[in-house]
Amino acid sequence: MPPVSPLLKKSAKDIVILSALRTPVTKSIKGGLAQLYPEELLYHILHGSVTRSKVDPQLIDDILVGAVLQTLGGQKASALAVKKVGFPIKTTVNTVNRQCGSSAQAITYSAGSLLSGENQFAIAAGVESMTHDYFPHRGIPQRIYEPFLQDADDEAKNVLMPMGLTSEAVAEKYGVGRKEQDEFAVQSHLKAARATESGHFAKEIVPIDARTPEGEPVVVSKDDGIRGNSTFEKLSTLKPVFKEDGFTTAGNSSQISDGASAVILTTRENAEKYGYKPIAKFIGSAVAGVPSGLMGIGPSAAIPQLLNRLGIEINDIDIFELNEAFASQLIYCINKLGLDYDKVNPYGGAIAIGHPLGATGGRVTATLLNGLRAQNKELGVISMCTSTGQGYAALFANEQ
Repeated sequence: MPPVSPLLKKSAKDIVILSALRTPVTKSIKGGLAQLYPEELLYHILHGSVTRSKVDPQLIDDILVGAVLQTLGGQKASALAVKKVGFPIKTTVNTVNRQCGSSAQAITYSAGSLLSGENQFAIAAGVESMTHDYFPHRGIPQRIYEPFLQDADDEAKNVLMPMGLTSEAVAEKYGVGRKEQDEFAVQSHLKAARATESGHFAKEIVPIDARTPEGEPVVVSKDDGIRGNSTFEKLSTLKPVFKEDGFTTAGNSSQISDGASAVILTTRENAEKYGYKPIAKFIGSAVAGVPSGLMGIGPSAAIPQLLNRLGIEINDIDIFELNEAFASQLIYCINKLGLDYDKVNPYGGAIAIGHPLGATGGRVTATLLNGLRAQNKELGVISMCTSTGQGYAALFANEQ
C-alpha cells in the first residue's frame, strides 16, 4: 500500500505519544466519580499518567486542558491541579474549548508546539464533571442579547439549538429510523461490556481514589454506565426526549458523565534522548465545518478532509473511534463514509461508556491506541462532531 508507507516511516521530528490514559467514565449525579470536582479528576489523571508512564514531570513544558463547562474556562482549577501534582514552575497551563473535541484539539495544538520547537514535552488533557457543571444551563448560554439573536439568520441561531434537536434533525433529514438507532445503541453496550469483562479497558484506565456521598473513600476502576444486559426490547420502550414524535431517547444518546483523560506527547528525537519508548505516532488532524443545526454529521466532513490531505483511503484505516454523541448522527456518518461497521468502535462508544465533554477526545484516543495494540493493527482514526457545527478527525499510527 504505497500511500500509507511514507506515513509509517520514522523520523526524528515525528510527534509521538508516550502515554494515553483516562479515568473511568461514570454517570453524573449517581456515578462513582460524582463527588469529585473537575480539579480532582484532572489531578488524578495527570498524576496517574506520569506515574504509569514514568515520564519525568520536570520535562513537561506545557499542559493543555480541554474544558467545556467549567466557570472561568477551567483555567484556574486546571492550574491548581497541575501545581498540586508537582509539575515544575516552568510548566504552563492553558485550557481549550472546541466543545466535544476539546481534548482532541489539545492534542493538535500540543503537536504544533512540539513541531515548531516551542515546547519539547507536552500533555494534552481533558476533564469534565457534568455532575457539577452541566445541569445549571445544560450547555446553552444563559446570557445572549435577545435583539442580537432575533435578527440573525438560521445558521447563526442554530448554534444555540439543544444537541438533542440536532440529533432529531439529522435523523429526519437523512432517514435514520428509531429501530436502527436502538439496535446500534444495544451493540455499543454489549461491546463495552465485553471490553470491561475481558480486562481490555483496564489497560487504558487509571483507577481513581474517590468518595461516596457519605464521604467514605472508595476506589473507582471501571466505567459504570455500561449495561451488559441491554436489549433492543428494553431500549425500544423508552420515550423520545426532545420531540414527542422523535427518535432520540436516553437509550440511544451519549450519557451525561464525569471523567478525565491525558495524552503525553513529544518528538521522536526527544523520546530517544531521554529513553522513552513511543506507543504511537500522531500523524495529523483536520477540522471541518458543517451546518450548525446538523452538527452531528461533522465526522463525515472531517474524516475525508484529513485522509485526502494525507493521500490515503478509508480502507487503509484499521480502527475508527468515533464519538457516539447520538446513534442517529453516527449511523449517518458511518453509512455516508462507507465504513465497515466492524472497524467502528469495536469496544463500544459514548452511548455505553459516557461522554464527559472536555475529556472525550483524550478518551477516544486512549481507547483507539489500546485497541490498535490489542489487535496488532497499524492505523487508527478518532473523530467527533462538535456543537456549533464542526467535525474533528485525527490519524494515529500504532508503535506498540
